[in-house]
Amino acid sequence: MKKIRKATKEDMKSIYMMGFDVWGDNMSSEKYIAICQESSKYQKGTWYTLEDLHTKELLSSLIVYELSPSKDIIVKGLGSIATPLQFRKKGHASLLVKEVINELEQKESCNHFFLYSDIGADFYSKLGFMEIPYEKQKYKESVCMYYSQSYDVDSISFEIPNYF
Repeated sequence: MKKIRKATKEDMKSIYMMGFDVWGDNMSSEKYIAICQESSKYQKGTWYTLEDLHTKELLSSLIVYELSPSKDIIVKGLGSIATPLQFRKKGHASLLVKEVINELEQKESCNHFFLYSDIGADFYSKLGFMEIPYEKQKYKESVCMYYSQSYDVDSISFEIPNYF
């Protein structure tokens, strides 16, 4: 059995290490954790985890950012989606993304979600995300993607967020 929950301070070293093999850039794990701990980007959002209730291991994590361009529109950004190497390709990140979106839709009436994919669009397309049209993309290295049950990507009336 698995549980989605907001991360605690005690979770943070484990969360940071989930992406170490991808984002660690040949540095030591100690240096990588220190950089993550000092990151203002990582301190701005709310971290969520997927936990195995039997083993208490963290299976996947992501961070949610407030991107609301006005008081009337609730917009969230999902970032730093990561799963430890040994737990990848088992659906953990997909489950976490779906459940966090569902929670934010229900509890906060949020119906606009963005993410920047560094792994291409296919993975997130399977979760219902759509690529922002090419002419509105802001970066060559990352694909900006959008998710909403209520709106379509062409009806977005606010500026596409910068990388978060």
